[in-house]
Amino acid sequence: MCAINARRVGAVYPVHEDEQMIVMLPRYVRRWGHVLVTPKPHYTAFSAIDPGLWALANELAHRAAKMIERVMRPRRVYVASTGSSAGELTQSSMHLHIHVIPLYEADDKPADIFSWADGIYVGEPAEWEELQARYRAAW
Repeated sequence: MCAINARRVGAVYPVHEDEQMIVMLPRYVRRWGHVLVTPKPHYTAFSAIDPGLWALANELAHRAAKMIERVMRPRRVYVASTGSSAGELTQSSMHLHIHVIPLYEADDKPADIFSWADGIYVGEPAEWEELQARYRAAW
């Protein structure tokens, strides 16, 4: 996450960004339209993050979920903060963040979304730019 915030890892498609937070399209997704909300400062534990900053992250996740509902018209939206004590795993990072994920199938469940066993979607730059523009217009 820190490398993304510092723009050290390829293209980044922010929907919203300020000094404290970035709301962006993650590069590898299980469902098209997925958004990631990340505090810019590096925090790995809830006990370490300022409560106001975490409240802001949740406020932005709520706003992102409403944006996804308007733009993508999913059946449902998952909002989840994931992390791993083992380090970098699928849909996970030691840097605190929040996933906002549209669900399109009636039988979508967390085990389907938070696993790469069935593959991932990797968009082309033009696809990311088009989705980013739609989201920014709705933001």
